[in-house]
Amino acid sequence: MLLRRLLSGVAAAAFIAGAGLVPAGAQSAGAQPEANTKNFGTWSTRCEKNEAGAEQCHAFVDVRIGEDKQSIAYVGIGYSPKDVNEDGKQDLFMFAITPLGTFLPAGIGWNVDDKEKFSQQFLYCLPGGCQTEILLTKERLDAIKNGTEMKIAFRLVGKGDVNVPVKLDGISKAIAAIPAPKS
Repeated sequence: MLLRRLLSGVAAAAFIAGAGLVPAGAQSAGAQPEANTKNFGTWSTRCEKNEAGAEQCHAFVDVRIGEDKQSIAYVGIGYSPKDVNEDGKQDLFMFAITPLGTFLPAGIGWNVDDKEKFSQQFLYCLPGGCQTEILLTKERLDAIKNGTEMKIAFRLVGKGDVNVPVKLDGISKAIAAIPAPKS
């Protein structure tokens, strides 16, 4: 398995310690040529047309590791297609995609500047990785927009705990650039 080879030897030690992690910015796993991507510091936005022809956008950062630049965490923020909490406003949610081999019962945690901490269980795994999403409350969104660094924590089977640092420079501009879906 490519991930196993990637995490062997020195790469595994650097990976577990959190060293050597590089935000790939506009690089994204499976990027489509027709996707429209814009950069805002560490964060970027990506817009694509869905099957119905409507534009869907999200802000994201793709953190990659090792010589092969394998994605270790893809974190995105976008609008829910419906009003989840029924307050009359479109809701923002954050999602994360981690590699296959993620220990699902442990879930995933987010920590913004060691102040705002929240967590969520994983929803499912597909060939591209394991995914979860969480509603961004006003408090969470404010912490992310005003923060400098977010740490994402999850566990890989046989590798242990993983803490991925993500700089938050450009996140406010990236979120502002995402058009809210039309109701």
